[in-house]
Amino acid sequence: MAAVGVVAVLLLAPLVGLAANFRVGERPSVPSGETVREDLYMAGGLVTYSGSVSGDLVAAGGTILVNGAVAGDVTAGGGTVTITGEISDDVRVGGGNILIEGAVSGDLVAGGGQVHVASSRVGGDVVIGGGTVRLDAPVGGKVTIGGGDIYLNAPVAGNVTVKADNLTLGPGAD
Repeated sequence: MAAVGVVAVLLLAPLVGLAANFRVGERPSVPSGETVREDLYMAGGLVTYSGSVSGDLVAAGGTILVNGAVAGDVTAGGGTVTITGEISDDVRVGGGNILIEGAVSGDLVAGGGQVHVASSRVGGDVVIGGGTVRLDAPVGGKVTIGGGDIYLNAPVAGNVTVKADNLTLGPGAD
């Protein structure tokens, strides 16, 4: 019997470190001023995040709005995804309409019908697949984009690879 107890402790010990916060429902939210000190998982029809999270944010829903700061990664999937908060690591997002206006310190991976990256900067690499893609944010790494109509209007520190039906270079593209 003691052996069973030891095995149970050894199997469950890794789960103790998996601290996470879950918010689900029709309109799950984290208001501004609230701090989540672990990973945050949100799912619902209208997902609104305006607080601060010290871990990762994972969100799924019809409409997702990320206004607050995230110290880790953001992974989001929804019909409409808007990110205006500052993200200290990577962003992975999929959706029908995607707007990234907040700064992204790491990499950005996005796939959607319409993708617009209008943030102050993306510190790492950018990989985007979409029907209509607009890149207006300076990129610290390389850029790979595939899609229908592509508009590049920002400096890119690394190599740029584009496969598009139509490519337009704006005045801000270097």
